[in-house]
Amino acid sequence: MPILTDRPIALANPGDRAWLPGLPHVAAALMTAPLFGVPACIAGLLVATLVSFVVFLPLTVLALNGGAPLPEDAEPPAMTLRAQALLLALWTAAAWVTAWVAA
Repeated sequence: MPILTDRPIALANPGDRAWLPGLPHVAAALMTAPLFGVPACIAGLLVATLVSFVVFLPLTVLALNGGAPLPEDAEPPAMTLRAQALLLALWTAAAWVTAWVAA
């Protein structure tokens, strides 16, 4: 089992991982606040966060790795532009549908 401290904290080239998968779903959820209100916005953010890290990201990594699970010490595959667009659409749909239902 790999130790968390065996990898450097800073990347050698910060441009290698410029896209942060956690930020777009927050932005998509926050856009619901003016239309549905803050409580519905928070509900959308919570659901988008949950499905993002439990369903969307693991399935995306599996798809990018050809359907095979990643070994413990392997780097995750690079996110393609198509995968980023699909994840943004899924996050936006999850956040907006949840906010609409919660309003």
